[in-house]
Amino acid sequence: MKADIAEAAGLEPEQIGDDTNLRDAGLDSIRLMSLVEKWRAAGVQGADFVTLASSPTLGTWIAEFSSVDAAADAQTAR
Repeated sequence: MKADIAEAAGLEPEQIGDDTNLRDAGLDSIRLMSLVEKWRAAGVQGADFVTLASSPTLGTWIAEFSSVDAAADAQTAR
């Protein structure tokens, strides 16, 4: 995920920390939409533009994807 974000924003992955504001770092809405589509095509659960745009930090996105994965796992276990 970090490598995809870095590539889209024109950064090196090590320039992105968990609290880096990705919008301020160069990830505009068009680039974010492209990432969302890429991740959805790869089967990533929770790749939702509005949710990601409202909290544009890597740490928040990781937490969002983790919570969606946990919810999906719980549904599968039923």
